[in-house]
Amino acid sequence: MKRITIAEGVEYLEAPQQESWLMNNGLLITGEEIIMIDGRFGDDETLAFIRENEVSRYFISHFHIDHVSGAWRIDGETNCRPALNKVEHKFIQSGEALSQATGYQQAGIYHLVEGILAPRMGFRCIAGIAPYELDEIEAASKGQLRVIQAPGHSPGHFCLYAPLSGALFACDLGLDRFGPWYGFPHCNLEQYLSSIKTAGELKVRQLFSSHSPMISEDVEGAISRCKSIIEKRHSMVLSKWYKGKRTVEEIAGENIFYQKTDGFGKRAVPLVSFWQESMVRCHLEYAGLDPEKPF
Repeated sequence: MKRITIAEGVEYLEAPQQESWLMNNGLLITGEEIIMIDGRFGDDETLAFIRENEVSRYFISHFHIDHVSGAWRIDGETNCRPALNKVEHKFIQSGEALSQATGYQQAGIYHLVEGILAPRMGFRCIAGIAPYELDEIEAASKGQLRVIQAPGHSPGHFCLYAPLSGALFACDLGLDRFGPWYGFPHCNLEQYLSSIKTAGELKVRQLFSSHSPMISEDVEGAISRCKSIIEKRHSMVLSKWYKGKRTVEEIAGENIFYQKTDGFGKRAVPLVSFWQESMVRCHLEYAGLDPEKPF
């Protein structure tokens, strides 16, 4: 694992594997108390790091399963207290809350999350997980970090900017190979594009994120690429719509987002199809089109 200082008392923690659901990068704030923001380096490795560095609080950036998985072990096997941002902390307190927040319950596929995704990711809900306020991060860093609210990927998603060094921890803004992800009903494309625009307006010299290595060259181009991917997908969705594919299912069947729906196994195809359909809906809603009333 790489440790890179991005501000006084703030380190970027780069996981051994990038673009992996089983790992993500994070930040370590060393001050009056030691706070870790995200960071999954392998279940046992994460626990060992927390113990060795005497981390007292573990702030999960947002509630998506690749970020909250393993937090139940931190809660039960260390002295560190996990917390989730105030907007989303209730979403992982129970399976019912999670299934409603993600839309899995309405789609009738939460059993696949319980049977396939949760075991693979090492996920369990945490009843009563504490919330944290975003200004707690700024206070803990003694002003070295500035919170940039960046919804779209999730309701409470944010980025962290270190103005003195020009470093931006973009979290899940979409810098990895897949690009921006908005596969739940709560995702919002207008907000997502606005968040990308806000990141692009900062004087960023070093770019860090959850699932890709540090970027120090053509930072502006890396952020612009997120917007370009969305625009390309948008054009493709609208092209299918105006060529006569007037339902979400029909457009999703063109595999604009996931070329293979069985990448997680045959049993998980309905999950991937659900994410793909949710992304199609985001584009249609952004275009002001209603798939329920196509004519």
